[in-house]
Amino acid sequence: MKYIFIVLFILFAQHNFAHAESKCAGVLAKLKAECNIVGKGMNKMKEFSKENKNLGQVKDNIGKGVNKLKKKF
Repeated sequence: MKYIFIVLFILFAQHNFAHAESKCAGVLAKLKAECNIVGKGMNKMKEFSKENKNLGQVKDNIGKGVNKLKKKF
């Protein structure tokens, strides 16, 4: 039994679980903000709040969206 644990330890010690590639493929890479759904959502919220800081900007952005919909139909 002890030998099985030693062999398994050697096999898994060679695998790097913390390898964080830019493509979010590593196990611990999922903790990066750009690799998980919470981080992506926060980035979208920051972009939205930059565009809509006051009511005038919100009204203008809604008007632009309505104009785009009118052009489609």
